[in-house]
Amino acid sequence: MIKTFQTLDLYLSAFLSLQGISPNLKINGNKVVFLFDASDQLYKLLADFNSNISIPVTDFCTAIKILRGQMITMRGQR
Repeated sequence: MIKTFQTLDLYLSAFLSLQGISPNLKINGNKVVFLFDASDQLYKLLADFNSNISIPVTDFCTAIKILRGQMITMRGQR
């Protein structure tokens, strides 16, 4: 069984997506949950995010907009 990491944090999810780890999205009640396969790379990236590493701002904003669009689409399909 593959362990998963789940979060409601759009900004963390956008950061991970920008780093090449795309989330699976799931609706849980009225919220959209971001699911990631747990791995050593994921935990390193979580540490990087919490350490406030530098990333390209425009790319990060684009990743946020893409995930937000996916969230809105999922909510509209319910």
